[in-house]
Amino acid sequence: MTAEIPPVARLLWSGNPPAGRGPRPALTLERIVAEAIRVADADGIAALSMQRIAKQLGAATMSLYRHVPSKDDLVVLMIDGAMANPPELPGDDWRAALEAWARETRELYRRHPWLLAVGTGNRFMGPNEAAWAETAMRALLGAGLEPQGVAETVLSVTAFVSGATRLELDPALGRGAPGHVGPVLDPAVITEYGEPERYPALLSLTAAGSPDSSGTDPLTETVFEFGLARLLDGIAAALDGPRSDEK
Repeated sequence: MTAEIPPVARLLWSGNPPAGRGPRPALTLERIVAEAIRVADADGIAALSMQRIAKQLGAATMSLYRHVPSKDDLVVLMIDGAMANPPELPGDDWRAALEAWARETRELYRRHPWLLAVGTGNRFMGPNEAAWAETAMRALLGAGLEPQGVAETVLSVTAFVSGATRLELDPALGRGAPGHVGPVLDPAVITEYGEPERYPALLSLTAAGSPDSSGTDPLTETVFEFGLARLLDGIAAALDGPRSDEK
């Protein structure tokens, strides 16, 4: 017997059921999701609440539940809503396509940093997220990679991009911020109170990764570029054998 499809899966793939006769209601699922994305983009996912969304839409909180069963379901809908318009990729070069896909995924996280905080875990995939995966998988299948290898490759690229982008963005902030997620290391503290001779490599890397006057972080940019290139090299080795410059 087929398991019953939960309401959030139906909402993801078909939206609200037809409202029947009469005027279109002012409050719609699309408006709720769009407003929720605006809140998360501005103030982070921790600022999201059904009460706030209702207030900003000029509606009663309980009226939201006629469109979306719960806040958790709303977050699932937000993920798919944020992923509208999957990238168009080159069709004749799997490496160029996968590199473009990785860069577009990075920009998606930069536009919506809260995706880094909520995008993992078991949940239903919506049509927009499926379309993102489809574009990358199609390029790899066209290059002759076996289906199992395609899934592993796309998941590996996704894991790399999300991890590298976490070095740039704190997903709790909800907006771009240069620096690293996690503990802050101030070289001045080590110099003043610690033993600098114990940490020469760490202090050197910290200095190299300090944001410049434009607010960018050269170390995190280097990590992304280096890591993406090496990851694609590994995929190329699996598909094509050694690169020409390594023979």
